Amino acid sequence: MKKINIKPDCVFSPQPMYIIGTKNEDGTPNFCIITWIGFSFDKTPHLMMSIGGSKLTKTNILREGKFSAGMITEDILWLADYFGSTRGEEGSKTAVPYGYTLGEQLEVPIIDQCHWTYECNVTRVVKLEGAHLFLAKIENIQIDEAYENMDMKAIDLCRLRPAVYAPYHYFSIGDKIGEMGQWKEHFL
Repeated sequence: MKKINIKPDCVFSPQPMYIIGTKNEDGTPNFCIITWIGFSFDKTPHLMMSIGGSKLTKTNILREGKFSAGMITEDILWLADYFGSTRGEEGSKTAVPYGYTLGEQLEVPIIDQCHWTYECNVTRVVKLEGAHLFLAKIENIQIDEAYENMDMKAIDLCRLRPAVYAPYHYFSIGDKIGEMGQWKEHFL
C-alpha cells in the first residue's frame, strides 16, 4: 500500500456524538452536540471533552463545573442535529419539543430521550489556544432499563445503535464483525 501525506486538519473520524447538558445562569437547561469526546481511567472513569470557540455550553461548564453527556442514538439524531445547528448564545432552544430531568447524582439537565447518559464533575480544565479541554469524573451513568441485562464488559453497539459523526455527515454502526482475540482465526 502506497501512502501520501495530507495537511493536519479537522478530518478525524469517526467520532461519537453526545448531547451535552448544562444549566444557564437563570437555571434553564442548555443542550448542544459535542463530538470531541474520549474516555480515560484514573482510579475512576473520566470523560475527556474539548470545546472550542465561543459556546454557551463552555461558559456554563466553566461556571458550574459539571455537565451531562447523553449518547446520541439513531432515534434521537434529529433532535441532536437541532441542538447542534442552533446556538444557545442566540436564545433559548425551544423550537423543537423535548423533555428533560435533572440527574440523579448531579444537578445537570438530562434529555429524557437519551438511552445512555453520563453525569460528570469537572476535575481539571486545560486551556488550549482556541479551546478548553475538560477532564471530568463520571459520577453516575443512567441507562435505559432495556439495557439492564446487557453485558457491560462487552457492550453491543448494534443494540445501542449510536449515531457517529464524520465532518458534516451522520452514520450508523454496521454489523458486528468480530470479537477481541479472534485474530488467530484470520491469520493462522
